Amino acid sequence: MTGDFKLTQSPHPSDNEVLADTANSSAAAKKKVLVVGATGFLGTKILRNLAHDASVAVTAMSRKGAPSNESADVEWVRGDMMDPGSLDRALQGVDVVVTSANSYMKGSLDTDFQGNRNLIEAAARANVGRFVFLSIVSCEAASAVPHFHAKKVAEDLIQASGVPYVFVRAPTFLDQSTDFIAKGAQAGRFLAMGDKTTRWSYVLTDDLASYLAKAATFPGSEINNQTIDVGWRDGPKSQQEIADLVSEIAKKSLKVRVVPWLVLRLLVHPVKPFSELGYDLIQMLLFFKKGVYVSNISKQEHFFGPAPTSRDAITRWAKSQQLIS
Repeated sequence: MTGDFKLTQSPHPSDNEVLADTANSSAAAKKKVLVVGATGFLGTKILRNLAHDASVAVTAMSRKGAPSNESADVEWVRGDMMDPGSLDRALQGVDVVVTSANSYMKGSLDTDFQGNRNLIEAAARANVGRFVFLSIVSCEAASAVPHFHAKKVAEDLIQASGVPYVFVRAPTFLDQSTDFIAKGAQAGRFLAMGDKTTRWSYVLTDDLASYLAKAATFPGSEINNQTIDVGWRDGPKSQQEIADLVSEIAKKSLKVRVVPWLVLRLLVHPVKPFSELGYDLIQMLLFFKKGVYVSNISKQEHFFGPAPTSRDAITRWAKSQQLIS
């Protein structure tokens, strides 16, 4: 019997083919999350949280590209918030943007105003599915504080853009990149601004980074278009209460010294011609005096889980600062 014989592919795929298809399907199913402000104090913590989530493909944006200590779990792209073209390239294929970028601590508000506008417009052009924006508690009531006002302006632009959003509104950071409270505690002192009794809300940046990551990866659309204050379960604290807790947890006596409100009021306008940052920070402290810088954590607990108590947060902070073992 004669005839042509053709070699055809087996109807049963090989193990390697199955594994390749599975890997491709898994990669396709992953949500691509872009972190803006990824090299900052808070941004690096957001990256750390997202890198542990197997459901997302994490991309980080930097003006200079990947840092020397880059993680293999993160893809780095170049982008500058003041360069709209670079943002369009960075946002290709992105499902979720999460941004903690700001420039006010560097004495400029360019990123906080124009940079945010550029990023929002680029996200709208890219049809991003969710825009997670780090905002500030009660920013709508703080037009005299430049960087608070910048957050409200950005919130309004995001809402007007039509991009689904999550505003995570943070209060005062318990810790900073330069941790003044920890340095003071190590020296046995606590510097209070204004008075010892006015209460306002706080958050630990490790917790805030976790909340922003959770907002980026929250399944479904229930979290979209939500404004979520974050803070502590037992509410706002005065600076005397913070000092007392630090003292008790660290087992170290602290002498509380106060810079009175009057001194801040006298300094605010003379400082402005010499330091925009100094002016901004004093206006912020004077805003705290109004007693409205208080988080409503009802949505926080719904979307991110139980809020920590002040004692829990300060204990974890004290360990990280080696005030306790």
